[in-house]
Amino acid sequence: MVWFLLLLLLGCAVDEETGVPPPDLSSEPKSNHMAGVTEEQLQAMVDQQDELDSTVYRFETEAQDHERTFVLLWDRLREGKPWEVLSKFHFQRLRLGSLSEWEPLVLGVSGMRRATLDGEFQERTHDEYLVEIKKFEDTGWQVAQTEWHHSTFRPRRRERPASSVVSFVIHAQHSDKQHRLQIEGELAVTWSELKTWDKTPYPDTIEVRKAVIIDQTGKPLFAPWLKIDPREVVPKAFPRVSPVLVYDLDGDGLSEVVLAGCNVLFKKKAQGDYEAEPFLREFIMPLQEAGILADFNGDGSVDFLSSGQKEKKLRMWPGGENGSFHKSSSVVFESIFEHPHVMTAADVDSDGDLDLFIGQWRQPYERGSMPTPYYDARDGHPDYLLLNDGTGQFSDATDASGLSDKRGHRTFSASLADLDQDGDPDLLTVADFSGLDVFRNDGTGKFTDVTSDWINQRHGFGMSHVLDDFDGDGRQDLYMVGMSSTTARRLDRLGIRRDGFEKHDDLRAAMTYGNRMYLQRDGKFVEPVFRDEMARTGWSWGSASADFDNDGDRDLYVANGHLSGKSARDYCTRFWCHDVYTGDSNPSPTLHAFYSTILGEGGWEIGKTVSWNGFEHNHLFLNDDGKGFRNVGFLTGSAFEFDARAVLATDLDADGRTDLLVGRYDTATYAFQLHVLRNQSEATGNWVGVRLKDAPGLSVLGAVVTVTAGGRTWSCQIVTGDSFTAQHPPQVHFGLGEVKKVERIDVRWPNGTIVNLDAPASGKYHLAMPSKP
Repeated sequence: MVWFLLLLLLGCAVDEETGVPPPDLSSEPKSNHMAGVTEEQLQAMVDQQDELDSTVYRFETEAQDHERTFVLLWDRLREGKPWEVLSKFHFQRLRLGSLSEWEPLVLGVSGMRRATLDGEFQERTHDEYLVEIKKFEDTGWQVAQTEWHHSTFRPRRRERPASSVVSFVIHAQHSDKQHRLQIEGELAVTWSELKTWDKTPYPDTIEVRKAVIIDQTGKPLFAPWLKIDPREVVPKAFPRVSPVLVYDLDGDGLSEVVLAGCNVLFKKKAQGDYEAEPFLREFIMPLQEAGILADFNGDGSVDFLSSGQKEKKLRMWPGGENGSFHKSSSVVFESIFEHPHVMTAADVDSDGDLDLFIGQWRQPYERGSMPTPYYDARDGHPDYLLLNDGTGQFSDATDASGLSDKRGHRTFSASLADLDQDGDPDLLTVADFSGLDVFRNDGTGKFTDVTSDWINQRHGFGMSHVLDDFDGDGRQDLYMVGMSSTTARRLDRLGIRRDGFEKHDDLRAAMTYGNRMYLQRDGKFVEPVFRDEMARTGWSWGSASADFDNDGDRDLYVANGHLSGKSARDYCTRFWCHDVYTGDSNPSPTLHAFYSTILGEGGWEIGKTVSWNGFEHNHLFLNDDGKGFRNVGFLTGSAFEFDARAVLATDLDADGRTDLLVGRYDTATYAFQLHVLRNQSEATGNWVGVRLKDAPGLSVLGAVVTVTAGGRTWSCQIVTGDSFTAQHPPQVHFGLGEVKKVERIDVRWPNGTIVNLDAPASGKYHLAMPSKP
């Protein structure tokens, strides 16, 4: 009976459209937007874009008109009355394949199985559809979440009616809370010439294709643990949690959770839950979004580096006893930082202290500018490589190190990490309006751009990254998180291009492909055959890897959703038809006024009235023994429907099961929250872990931990700058699956020394500290 849920979810309300047009990208009064700009100039731009919509984009405009049917469906289903919505759905023919046999899914989480809708198609009448709706309602099924994306459109040609392909996602659960299912597939829609009373296009025939059903019986992998709202914790707190930093500051074996954006530290008590206390005694409110915990002055205590939005200079708060930050801060580098977004540290010049790379982002639309070219914009606020003098004072070495050419990329994440196993930290950066870049270190702090040598396809709207061994061969692999666009794919399939913008259109598919998995092969990073399985999660942000189910392979979690408004109607189409071709890197008073008008109050109001990649659910990809990945986010209780940002995966309660921390952005209030999920897995997989601790003059950053057990090896490198405005602790956890006995653990420290732990017990964390060679 499960497959009839597809019937049930093809409902489409036929009410009035839920509205057009959201967020305001500027806080200036309207009078400032219009300074020196006439109404005639703005009207000329409107007329030009209207002309393009009716000529170059006439088929895309028609596609958007047909898309309204599924936007209405999506909006109505979110209102919480799906049965009422579905009962109003009308169609001429509905065609589905037969349900295959159920196959167990062996992914480390018990109770999962998979089936498909294939074989001979069967037609259903509208009356049969209504009967099945009633059955599901009476038997306790509830529609929890859905997504509908109009990926392909073919306009009407002579006697051939217009048609579409709509990809869909359905998340449903039973009222007993013990049975959940995910359905993903495509709808091939043939459109009728008829329209509803409000001129909404009317589906004639709907055929369900490529439908895959995964369900699970039992408890979900994750359970809600904490929901942290800064405004509820600290009166008048700045309503941002990022950067989110997890670190065992007091050395008790349990990590603290630092919400640096609102100056709150959560400490877990021996008995009970987390309690909040101030993080910094001397807090500069508000901080900028980048921050890092590491020992920069070499005294063996962890320091904190960040910058304030007003002063905009790099400051260090020295760490004290028991992980406290009661000492006064000081400026450690004099230059101004406009929008630092990531900090990553390592000893790049082999002199024994931690150096620092700071990546900056620049907002598009700023004063009427647009990143140019959109596929390799180098017009951002500059990145910096800073060398440490050993005391925590820094000097600029960006140009001298060979990193000047691409320092203008709009960097979201970056890591100093040993990518070629030669013992020194290389640099990888992930940038918006550009993608991935990799620089090889010669061991003295001189870098060479090896992107074209190591990476076959680097393009994307880069948001974050993960470094881990995803195929179990002992080498560091890479996952770059980006943005995928249904609109861009639809434009390519329609063959729509703009004269004079050939390079723009040639790179549209590469830039909007989404996330990219790279496996390390023979000194290069190669995209695997299963790359499409984990590419198109939506507009993605933070990411993290861990063995969530302790089955012996590394899984992935990806946060999604940009700006969700009242309606799922998407601004993305306007961006790809107009914005990406309009303006350049320079400020433009006319464009500033134009964008402020169409994006501000009374215009689109993105994130309020309409959305920009809204209501996209987070993905948890379970690893299928290195052969591929399967998204089971909803089944595990971690999908969420809010716009997510920062992500961390770490074992907060030291029980051997990796928990999740997910940052939430509320477009209505411009405030952030942090959701903490406890891993409640009942799987029997074994595990072992290592906690690393600094020593005076010797940092844990760059250390590589290798576990040998049962004829296999697992390896993990301690890095910073991964995910999105977040920092993982220097603690590693390895799922061992059925392996019970660990032969040894090797820890290679950045100074070249190796610490061996022979026959360490499984099922516990072991402490490792560096020693001088």
